[in-house]
Amino acid sequence: MNQAYSTPRRKHSPAKGITALIFGILYAAFLLLHNLLPTRMGIALILESVLPWTGVFLALVLLMFLIRFSWLSAIGFLVPALVWTGMFGPALLPNEDSGDPDLTVATHNVGARMPQPTAAAQNIVDRDPDIVTIQELESLSGKIIHKELDSSFEHSQVVDTIGVWSKWPMSEPEEVDLGLQWPRAFATTISTDHGDVRFYAVHMPSVRPGHESMRNAALRRLSTTVETDGAEHVIIAGDFNTASTDNNMETLVPSLKDSREEARGGFGFTWPAKFPVTRLDHVLYRGFDATSDEVLERGSSDHRAVLAGLNLK
Repeated sequence: MNQAYSTPRRKHSPAKGITALIFGILYAAFLLLHNLLPTRMGIALILESVLPWTGVFLALVLLMFLIRFSWLSAIGFLVPALVWTGMFGPALLPNEDSGDPDLTVATHNVGARMPQPTAAAQNIVDRDPDIVTIQELESLSGKIIHKELDSSFEHSQVVDTIGVWSKWPMSEPEEVDLGLQWPRAFATTISTDHGDVRFYAVHMPSVRPGHESMRNAALRRLSTTVETDGAEHVIIAGDFNTASTDNNMETLVPSLKDSREEARGGFGFTWPAKFPVTRLDHVLYRGFDATSDEVLERGSSDHRAVLAGLNLK
């Protein structure tokens, strides 16, 4: 007599997908609590500078979900996906065309060794901005750009390595003390067709992993200066050497708005120019609404230029 054999059924494991759940929850916690990252050895600086890119971990969690399909792995994917989308999704929404802005502002760190300075200056001039601020003017290429912009704008102010060019008259520059041994920021009042605008041109100290204290102190000093400025319409533009997602930017934002965050249309990374992974160059303001924020095509600097359109409130 033949004995019938049956294949035993595989028991369902209640822990199926637990790895994806744990990994996903830890990643979501990292996003929400990134301001608690240690500053030692530049850990916070590096990770916060590329925070949007950590979304690649979502692909890993998704792969875990597909391999170990279960409600635990589903939660492990959905929780960090919702957190990441809540933090960075609005920036990816398309920009709505709001027509011609009241004024446009351009900022560009032209670098110390720019092989085509004339073309770089013309690239900005061709966009017909109302106000331009340039950083690192001390080099030969910077001096050439200085001369090119002088021929295109009626008004200019230059302090050490930073300058501002405008279609409208400007007051004498007032150096902003950032606690450094050399000027890296100044303020001027620009008499625009729409009223006076207080304009700050800035170039924060360079930063390296583990050596952020000078830049952070300069940011705090700038924040104090701007907070005590009673002007209704204020613009702060330049190279902040600080990513939008860097916790230290909270000293300036959200008390100020950021043109890229308000105008949307992508992350607007500006550095390094060949393959930008973070945004170090910003147009911040109060008393305005941003209508556009555009990162210009790569030139010969290690930064890409930013062009922002603003409407007075």
